[in-house]
Amino acid sequence: MKSRYILSGLIALGSLSTYATDIDFTYNTDNIDYKVYGFEKKEKYDIAILINNPAYVGAKVKGISVPMPVDDPAVTDVTAWISTELKLENKVNAPDICSKSGEVTGESIDITFDSPYEIPVEGVWVGYSFNITDLSDEYGYPKMPIACIESDDNLDKGLWIHTSRSRLKWTNLGESLGAVSAMTVQLSTDFGANDVAISLPAQSYIVSGEDYAIPVTLINHGSNALENVTYSYTIGDKKGTGSLHLDTPLEASGKAAVVGITIEAYEEMGEYPFTLTIDSSNGETNNDPFREGKGTMNVWPLIPVARPLVEEFTGLGCGYCPRGYIAMEEMGRMFGDMFIGLAYHSSSYETAMVTVENRDFPVDAGGFPSSCINRGDIIDPSYLPYRWNGYASEIVPAEITVSADYSEDGSEIHATSTVNFVRDEENADYMLSFALVADGLQNPLWLQSNYYSGAETGDGVDSELWDLFLNGASKVGGLVFNDVVAYYKDIKGIEGSIPTSIKRGKPMTFDYSVKMEDVKTVSGKDFLNKDAKLHIVAILLDGKTGRPVNCNKSASLLYSDSASGVRNANITETEVREVIYHNMQGVRLQSPEGICIRTEVMSDGTRRTYKHTH
Repeated sequence: MKSRYILSGLIALGSLSTYATDIDFTYNTDNIDYKVYGFEKKEKYDIAILINNPAYVGAKVKGISVPMPVDDPAVTDVTAWISTELKLENKVNAPDICSKSGEVTGESIDITFDSPYEIPVEGVWVGYSFNITDLSDEYGYPKMPIACIESDDNLDKGLWIHTSRSRLKWTNLGESLGAVSAMTVQLSTDFGANDVAISLPAQSYIVSGEDYAIPVTLINHGSNALENVTYSYTIGDKKGTGSLHLDTPLEASGKAAVVGITIEAYEEMGEYPFTLTIDSSNGETNNDPFREGKGTMNVWPLIPVARPLVEEFTGLGCGYCPRGYIAMEEMGRMFGDMFIGLAYHSSSYETAMVTVENRDFPVDAGGFPSSCINRGDIIDPSYLPYRWNGYASEIVPAEITVSADYSEDGSEIHATSTVNFVRDEENADYMLSFALVADGLQNPLWLQSNYYSGAETGDGVDSELWDLFLNGASKVGGLVFNDVVAYYKDIKGIEGSIPTSIKRGKPMTFDYSVKMEDVKTVSGKDFLNKDAKLHIVAILLDGKTGRPVNCNKSASLLYSDSASGVRNANITETEVREVIYHNMQGVRLQSPEGICIRTEVMSDGTRRTYKHTH
């Protein structure tokens, strides 16, 4: 959608500090193509988003535009509406501000309200409604008429829905789908040509004694592309200033971007009131009414890197499980060393790689394939890559590392974990849990059941790996299995592995061992093939909830099935052997760029990971 400008008088009055402009507000901030979703029924749909960003208080809602993947006459009763709350009267949507009828034109709904509505401090709901009267494919996608965008952000306000048959109450569909509405809302505003607003998170974090870049959101309210800003800030009683040049200018009229604002070193650890102001933009005084943000600054000994724990539940005899296989493989490619995965093979479908009984799974898997992140809600593996970023962006209270190597005689794998917390805690309740995980498993007798044989497209994550199944038989052989749980006896944690009294910045170590003779299936069979690789996953659990707080994995060890086989030699040096950089989404970088993650691979197998600013 192109931004629209009301240009009359702008050139002649160019010296004035404000002007009128229309801004396109949308939660599709990356301007990506929409996907469709629906309930495959003839029914009335009501879809809404909440606009409660303080940077838009005082702006006026003029109208909406949203893709509609359904053609006339299968869609009727189209309206756009504004409401202070989402409510129903006699099971029917009841907006309390205004409503305006419209129609589908050119695969889009475009409706302008009779009178613009000013957004109050508490925000406002903006939505649209329509009725599906025919489910025939000739009308586009009447079974799935909701245009939505996959997202990790704004899931609490980006896609709410009510329907006359499938969702009888207003429901946050965004949280369950990992998606936001593709709707755009036109706002009328008065800002200067170079005005820029700032949105601060409630909590910001820096490392004690280091210059550190914090993420903030800049919103360009001006008509000029934003190229640079100067800023000032206070942390407690300390004041500071700085400047930022944007390598890629931020487009005009409501476009937003997350940038790194550098804060000078602050020594004393603790929590402090924090204020950040954008003083100028493009060399001009910034008069935006939302140029200042306030929050809390946390000064910590380190900023831990959050690594989500991804657990998948699968089986060779499960015909739909190829989509879990592909999702896990693609996540390994997408997120590299940041990806921590555990694949549990179910005794309901096989005996080949089953090392944990279904009843001992960390969560109730339900159907197969299924999965979870940090032992939260059970989701289809197809959603994993789209939910991962949200978990990876969380702030966690501790960093964890783990190294592993064989004993001298090769009969055991010894692991050592190190946990470093950011705050002092008394009466703390944490535990450690360790899993031995195998990569590169293969056996000519292992055949994956495949319900996708002969299908035109795959079901789930896009990948060329689908060719193995689309072009394969009803049972596919020759697959290589990664992230397989090879041994995991302390799924719920080891009592006493983390002390109850914790001192910030003081690393704590814990040793753990696995006897190789115990690495067997639940039926007592050996299943590791020669040249498979093994690593230890160390997980820090919240003792109260049992959910992972953070996790990490060791470097890989080569497995040999003979007592005299080659294993990784014992290494005593602790030199940095390799340095790897990833961006905050886990994508590997050739060199450090902006705010990124630096991983040092040590000669003893330890991985040390830091947030890094370049």
